[in-house]
Amino acid sequence: MGRRHCAETGSRKRTDCCTLGEQEGVGVVSQKYLAGARLVRAFNTMSYVIFAREAHRPDPKLAVPIAGDDTHAVQVAAGLVRDAGFDPVLVGKLADARRFQRGGPGYGQPVSAAELKQKLSLAP
Repeated sequence: MGRRHCAETGSRKRTDCCTLGEQEGVGVVSQKYLAGARLVRAFNTMSYVIFAREAHRPDPKLAVPIAGDDTHAVQVAAGLVRDAGFDPVLVGKLADARRFQRGGPGYGQPVSAAELKQKLSLAP
């Protein structure tokens, strides 16, 4: 989001949208910048290197948390997650995506769906 990636720190000043993302949650802020889009948060918790290495691994599959406000868009995203060889874990609405943004309990968790649900206190 914005002109600069939120991970850029150090001497560079962080952009307002990055600060808002940390305060309000990245899903909610993304929707503000992409008004009218059927937005789903997915595939943003780990490095692409992990996704490339773990795609289509034997069971249990690597879990990918997803969140969105549009039921149909969430179903499409869940299908894409499955097609890529992972196990989608519905976390909730876009506001709930903060649970798997950087600093949240679901961020950077190369675990199964059952383990991720436990970490996020979701029903099994």
